[in-house]
Amino acid sequence: MTNKKQCMAAKVDENVVAMVIGSMPGEVSLAKQEYYGHPKNLFWKFVEEVFPDIAFNNPYSSRVQGLINHHIGLWDVLQVCERAGSLDSAIKNAMPNDFSVLSVQAPKLKKLLFNGRKAYDSFMKSLNKAWAEEKGISCVLMPSTSPANASIPQAEKLRKWRQELLNL
Repeated sequence: MTNKKQCMAAKVDENVVAMVIGSMPGEVSLAKQEYYGHPKNLFWKFVEEVFPDIAFNNPYSSRVQGLINHHIGLWDVLQVCERAGSLDSAIKNAMPNDFSVLSVQAPKLKKLLFNGRKAYDSFMKSLNKAWAEEKGISCVLMPSTSPANASIPQAEKLRKWRQELLNL
């Protein structure tokens, strides 16, 4: 059994102004081919709190389209990596995605919301940091919505996510 993981395609269109950026989807998300597919991940619950038209129980494709309708896309910093399990701390031999493709796919992009420290740090250590600076794209570290992140109270995480998602 290989521990090599491959990210999913970006969920984006030409009107996206912000993107939520993870590190690499966990095992459940990869198996389902759904960003934030683990039922205990708070991401889609937070999205519903901020945008009531995107219900947590809606089909995945409907939730993604709802985000796109609000000009928010989804992607990951890492294109491939090795990892046993789902924890970011287990990621090894990672290769980042080339974010310069977003210059064409999302020409209005102005903000990247990094879902957790690993995503943020991986981006900042890559050549993508220079691309974001050149394009004037702000990079915001967000509290991870992962069930593994219990150090910040849920209400505080939601407050931060609401603030950034509504301030596009």
